[in-house]
Amino acid sequence: MAAAAVDSQGLAPAGSSTSRFGPTAVGQKATQLRADFEKLRGNTVTRSEQLDTIRKQTIANVNAYHTLIGSIRSRLQMGSTPGNPELLANWSSAQTQLTQIDADIATLNQLSSQVSSDAGASAFILENIRAAYGLSGALEDDHRQLRMLEDEVNQNAIVIDRALLDLNAEIGRQQAYVSTERNSLVELASEINAGQSYPAASVGGIRRAVPVRSVATVSAEAFAQRRPLVVIRFDKPDVAFEPQLYQALSRALERRPDAVFDLVAVSPQGGNPSAARRNADAVFASMTNMGLPAERVAMAAMPSDAAKTPEVHIYVQ
Repeated sequence: MAAAAVDSQGLAPAGSSTSRFGPTAVGQKATQLRADFEKLRGNTVTRSEQLDTIRKQTIANVNAYHTLIGSIRSRLQMGSTPGNPELLANWSSAQTQLTQIDADIATLNQLSSQVSSDAGASAFILENIRAAYGLSGALEDDHRQLRMLEDEVNQNAIVIDRALLDLNAEIGRQQAYVSTERNSLVELASEINAGQSYPAASVGGIRRAVPVRSVATVSAEAFAQRRPLVVIRFDKPDVAFEPQLYQALSRALERRPDAVFDLVAVSPQGGNPSAARRNADAVFASMTNMGLPAERVAMAAMPSDAAKTPEVHIYVQ
């Protein structure tokens, strides 16, 4: 992004047109429009500086993230102890870096909204310039000033439109990157728990089979007096629950290495229990892929008046 500029050498300042009756109405209008445009052009320069700052910050966060991930994978490649606390600490730091990259995306979205607002302001100024041509009582120099201003606004509008396209493309790339790396972090957490890298076939997406579990239907009162370790709300597609799930399970197992868990599929009253069950199956698969033995997870299902969407609750027995 760079503000467009027009060589205005030798041209009188906008709005300077006068007659023996004083400044014309069109000249005054041109002066106001010039002031509005200068403010807009200043915004264009500011947005460019903000984008450069965000890009540098994102590059730094990505480099720090890959440094941590590379260090973990190198240790795992050579073999490590299961659940090595040093690797878990590095994994947690990598997750923090990925969260920072996600925050950069949010900042890019805010910047995109501001550039979109600038595009609207540019269109408004152009509309007013073209309307000013139709006002009566103008001097020839008034129209010359309007034409010059119109050219500058049009050139700056090209810069704004290009910046908006670039921003939206970058946001899309970064979102895809973060989504992929979240999944990669979950895989890496399982490898840390095992103390070694999985075979290449597993990394390619082949995960060990998850045994079928029987699910008992219980009432909400059965868990009313118990506080869940984790509550996962499936209120949107592709809920990224695995990083938080891994952290919660790790903390619980640090306190009680022999802990056993209840995994409960919770459906709203009148809702579809099968949707909650599918979500519970996905959570169960993640827990076992993280290294937790399947026999240490008991599954249940229950309706709930408090739930608005399908949920999965995990309790420590």
